[in-house]
Amino acid sequence: MFYTRLLLILLIAFTQFTQAEAETKTANPKNTNQIVNWMKDGKTTKIIFPAGTYNFKSTISLENNNLVLKGSGADKTILKLTSIKNSLIDAKGNNAQISNLTLDGANNQKTWGNPIFRFNKSRGHQFTNVHFINSKWNAICPISGYPTHGLMLKNCHFKNISLHAIHIFNRNTNNRNGQVIVKVDKIVIDGCTFHEGYHNAIASDNGNDREDSGDGTGRRYTESTSLSGTEIKNCRFEKSTQFQIGMVQTKDVIIRNNVFEGMTDDAGGGCQPIHMEQFTHNIEIYDNTFSMSNSVSQPYMYIHINGTEGHKRVTQERASSTYPTWTYNVHGGNKRRASTKCAKEGHINKDCKRDVHAYGARNIYIAGNTFNASSKIKNYFSVNEGENIQIGTKKDGTISLNDFKGGNANTRKIHLGGNDEGTGNVLIKAGQNILPSNVSVKDVCFDLPAVRIKKPIIVETSGSDSTIKEVVIN
Repeated sequence: MFYTRLLLILLIAFTQFTQAEAETKTANPKNTNQIVNWMKDGKTTKIIFPAGTYNFKSTISLENNNLVLKGSGADKTILKLTSIKNSLIDAKGNNAQISNLTLDGANNQKTWGNPIFRFNKSRGHQFTNVHFINSKWNAICPISGYPTHGLMLKNCHFKNISLHAIHIFNRNTNNRNGQVIVKVDKIVIDGCTFHEGYHNAIASDNGNDREDSGDGTGRRYTESTSLSGTEIKNCRFEKSTQFQIGMVQTKDVIIRNNVFEGMTDDAGGGCQPIHMEQFTHNIEIYDNTFSMSNSVSQPYMYIHINGTEGHKRVTQERASSTYPTWTYNVHGGNKRRASTKCAKEGHINKDCKRDVHAYGARNIYIAGNTFNASSKIKNYFSVNEGENIQIGTKKDGTISLNDFKGGNANTRKIHLGGNDEGTGNVLIKAGQNILPSNVSVKDVCFDLPAVRIKKPIIVETSGSDSTIKEVVIN
């Protein structure tokens, strides 16, 4: 009986071992059709890629969950798209782990916005030591209307990417039948290099506008989307033609210990290393280094958080250019926003008055950063419609001073603006090379008191005896 049981145990173990062996495959560069079949056969769990170039004439449909793709090194194993297709890899299965190889789009993306790797309503994909090269459009993005839930990148490189290296969320709500997404699984982008040539390194176009209300109109979803503590850290952003990080209607993001090298000499207007707009909440920007070449064609900002963008998108009485059969109305009525063109008449023109102060930034923490001097910096930091802006203090209360290098008493380093009830509850700690004269505050002309009267803007300064005094900007 004992020997029979032992034999049975050994037989089961051997069967499990051989099954596991059968699920691990070794790829052959001369048989890419076999690789394509493995990725969707429902049983392959790991594919090992020896050194070589693997040419794929068709898109790889990655359908197996938890699939491991392991190369022999990013400079040795290359998976390449060799014909005009929407993407190299279309990931429908979840939780792929891809490492030590190059994904080469060969500039064969078929239409606007197509990537090398696409999240097709999937999530949890991880990349380690992967190079993404040669895309006419994007490197990583989701299918329209969905996010890249749980994306993780470690020590990856993006080179010769023309549009977005990473597009976290494409907000086209109409493509998911009006389903509202208010939270994206945490994303980690760690130790990556974004080589010059891209338009946006990391974009997250959140929000849920373009939703069909069922009556021929569309509505804007006036909230931000949580990225669940997403971390962008230890990365190098070489020069950009627009934004290095650009986000809309976003909250809960940590950006730390990155190097931002600024704009290319031929970048257009309105470019910044970090650009955020509309409902920007709970953003922590720590220990980064910002630079801007003196050779760029015009002045730029280092960080711009814009709350007035939403006001410009006033309720439309005309059809949308995206959905010509719709007109847009703000959910809950059209009294929420109005054009900034009449802002100076707000105290007498009630049609211009906004009843809420909602579009602007909330809970922004700028600490421990180095802002290098440049003759082509308009503002080091600019925020519109903001409340609880902490400059030199982290979210947990730890003091970590920024270094705003260069300039003099007349240099406008920080701009606080707004066309609502103003900007307030701002604290700028002493010791950051900031004087009250370095801070500009835009006036507002509505009939309610400016927020800064109720919630002051404070600039701390150090006296000759090392005491700290507070200067309240009125």
